[in-house]
Amino acid sequence: MLGPISRPSKFAPRGLPLQRSAAAQFDEVVAIEVTRLEKRLPQVVARVEFAIEDVPNLDLDATEIPLTHATGGTSHEPYRIVVFRRPIELRAERSGAGLSWLVRSALVLELADVLALSPEQIDPDFDADDD
Repeated sequence: MLGPISRPSKFAPRGLPLQRSAAAQFDEVVAIEVTRLEKRLPQVVARVEFAIEDVPNLDLDATEIPLTHATGGTSHEPYRIVVFRRPIELRAERSGAGLSWLVRSALVLELADVLALSPEQIDPDFDADDD
Protein backbone atom coordinates (compact mmCIF):
# COMPACT_ATOMS: atom_id res chain seq x y z
CA MET A 1 0.00 0.00 0.00
CA LEU A 2 1.44 3.31 -1.02
CA GLY A 3 0.26 6.81 -0.42
CA PRO A 4 -0.21 9.23 2.45
CA ILE A 5 -2.06 6.75 4.63
CA SER A 6 0.88 4.32 4.75
CA ARG A 7 3.51 6.93 5.54
CA PRO A 8 4.29 8.20 9.02
CA SER A 9 1.95 10.93 10.16
CA LYS A 10 0.67 12.45 13.38
CA PHE A 11 -2.00 9.71 13.47
CA ALA A 12 0.41 6.85 12.82
CA PRO A 13 3.95 8.03 13.73
CA ARG A 14 5.54 4.85 12.38
CA GLY A 15 3.20 4.41 9.43
CA LEU A 16 0.85 1.46 9.11
CA PRO A 17 -0.52 -0.48 10.89
CA LEU A 18 -2.62 1.98 12.85
CA GLN A 19 -3.65 -0.72 15.29
CA ARG A 20 -1.54 -3.54 16.71
CA SER A 21 -2.76 -7.12 16.60
CA ALA A 22 -4.07 -8.85 19.70
CA ALA A 23 -0.98 -11.07 19.66
CA ALA A 24 1.34 -8.03 19.59
CA GLN A 25 -0.55 -6.41 22.45
CA PHE A 26 -0.36 -9.65 24.46
CA ASP A 27 3.38 -9.94 23.78
CA GLU A 28 3.84 -6.42 25.13
CA VAL A 29 1.87 -7.21 28.31
CA VAL A 30 4.01 -10.31 28.94
CA ALA A 31 7.21 -8.34 28.30
CA ILE A 32 6.12 -5.63 30.76
CA GLU A 33 5.29 -8.19 33.45
CA VAL A 34 8.54 -10.15 32.94
CA THR A 35 10.50 -6.88 33.16
CA ARG A 36 8.65 -6.00 36.37
CA LEU A 37 9.56 -9.39 37.86
CA GLU A 38 13.12 -9.08 36.59
CA LYS A 39 13.57 -5.76 38.41
CA ARG A 40 12.30 -7.32 41.61
CA LEU A 41 14.22 -10.64 41.38
CA PRO A 42 17.01 -10.36 38.79
CA GLN A 43 18.86 -13.51 39.93
CA VAL A 44 15.71 -15.62 39.73
CA VAL A 45 14.43 -14.35 36.39
CA ALA A 46 17.91 -14.70 34.87
CA ARG A 47 17.57 -18.49 35.30
CA VAL A 48 14.26 -18.58 33.42
CA GLU A 49 13.45 -18.43 29.72
CA PHE A 50 10.02 -17.08 28.83
CA ALA A 51 8.06 -17.92 25.71
CA ILE A 52 4.59 -17.27 24.35
CA GLU A 53 2.48 -19.75 22.42
CA ASP A 54 -1.06 -19.30 21.19
CA VAL A 55 -2.50 -22.48 22.71
CA PRO A 56 -1.21 -25.51 24.63
CA ASN A 57 -0.98 -28.96 23.07
CA LEU A 58 -3.50 -30.96 25.05
CA ASP A 59 -4.36 -34.61 25.32
CA LEU A 60 -7.89 -35.54 24.30
CA ASP A 61 -8.75 -36.40 27.90
CA ALA A 62 -7.51 -33.08 29.36
CA THR A 63 -9.99 -31.55 31.78
CA GLU A 64 -8.26 -28.20 32.36
CA ILE A 65 -6.63 -25.76 29.99
CA PRO A 66 -3.38 -24.39 31.45
CA LEU A 67 -2.44 -20.72 31.29
CA THR A 68 1.28 -21.49 31.58
CA HIS A 69 3.61 -24.47 31.45
CA ALA A 70 7.12 -24.90 32.86
CA THR A 71 9.87 -27.27 31.80
CA GLY A 72 13.60 -27.64 32.38
CA GLY A 73 15.40 -26.47 35.43
CA THR A 74 18.24 -28.96 35.25
CA SER A 75 21.88 -28.08 35.73
CA HIS A 76 22.25 -28.01 31.93
CA GLU A 77 19.17 -26.05 30.93
CA PRO A 78 17.27 -23.12 32.39
CA TYR A 79 13.67 -23.24 33.41
CA ARG A 80 11.37 -22.43 30.51
CA ILE A 81 7.97 -20.93 31.20
CA VAL A 82 5.52 -20.84 28.32
CA VAL A 83 2.59 -18.43 28.55
CA PHE A 84 -0.46 -19.43 26.50
CA ARG A 85 -2.05 -16.40 24.87
CA ARG A 86 -5.55 -17.55 23.90
CA PRO A 87 -6.50 -19.22 27.21
CA ILE A 88 -5.39 -16.11 29.12
CA GLU A 89 -7.21 -13.74 26.77
CA LEU A 90 -10.41 -15.79 26.96
CA ARG A 91 -10.29 -16.05 30.73
CA ALA A 92 -9.66 -12.31 31.03
CA GLU A 93 -12.70 -11.62 28.81
CA ARG A 94 -15.00 -14.02 30.65
CA SER A 95 -13.99 -13.13 34.19
CA GLY A 96 -13.66 -9.41 33.69
CA ALA A 97 -10.14 -9.57 35.12
CA GLY A 98 -7.58 -7.27 33.54
CA LEU A 99 -5.25 -8.92 31.05
CA SER A 100 -2.09 -7.65 32.74
CA TRP A 101 -3.36 -8.81 36.15
CA LEU A 102 -4.04 -12.29 34.77
CA VAL A 103 -0.64 -12.48 33.03
CA ARG A 104 1.09 -11.29 36.21
CA SER A 105 -0.78 -13.82 38.36
CA ALA A 106 -0.03 -16.68 35.97
CA LEU A 107 3.68 -15.81 35.85
CA VAL A 108 3.98 -15.38 39.62
CA LEU A 109 2.19 -18.67 40.33
CA GLU A 110 4.27 -20.58 37.78
CA LEU A 111 7.55 -19.09 39.03
CA ALA A 112 6.59 -19.84 42.63
CA ASP A 113 5.76 -23.44 41.71
CA VAL A 114 8.94 -23.96 39.70
CA LEU A 115 11.19 -22.46 42.37
CA ALA A 116 9.32 -23.92 45.37
CA LEU A 117 8.63 -20.48 46.81
CA SER A 118 5.43 -18.81 47.88
CA PRO A 119 3.84 -16.36 45.41
CA GLU A 120 4.44 -13.60 47.98
CA GLN A 121 8.20 -14.33 47.86
CA ILE A 122 8.13 -13.80 44.10
CA ASP A 123 5.90 -10.71 44.29
CA PRO A 124 5.12 -9.19 47.70
CA ASP A 125 2.15 -7.38 46.15
CA PHE A 126 0.65 -10.66 44.93
CA ASP A 127 -3.00 -11.21 45.76
CA ALA A 128 -4.74 -14.05 43.93
CA ASP A 129 -8.16 -12.48 44.59
CA ASP A 130 -7.24 -8.95 43.47
CA ASP A 131 -8.46 -7.71 40.11
